[in-house]
Amino acid sequence: MARSESDSDYEPLESSAQLKKKVHIFNKAQLMGLIFTLTDEYDSVNSENCMVQDAYSKLKRDIRELEHETKVLKVKKLKLT
Repeated sequence: MARSESDSDYEPLESSAQLKKKVHIFNKAQLMGLIFTLTDEYDSVNSENCMVQDAYSKLKRDIRELEHETKVLKVKKLKLT
């Protein structure tokens, strides 16, 4: 998880279950820091997801173009034989 300088007083959490157990003992400043950290992490994951979706769309378009080119080449091959 991405961490800012203000998060230095947090212990690393092993899982969301562990976070659920510890969150009730956090003070307001720690909770705000956690919220900002989670928001930053969400934005980062969302950005990566968008990049992956763009790459996937480009690959699908490339596949369609290659399939079309394969058909064209098969027709040309048949005409030559």
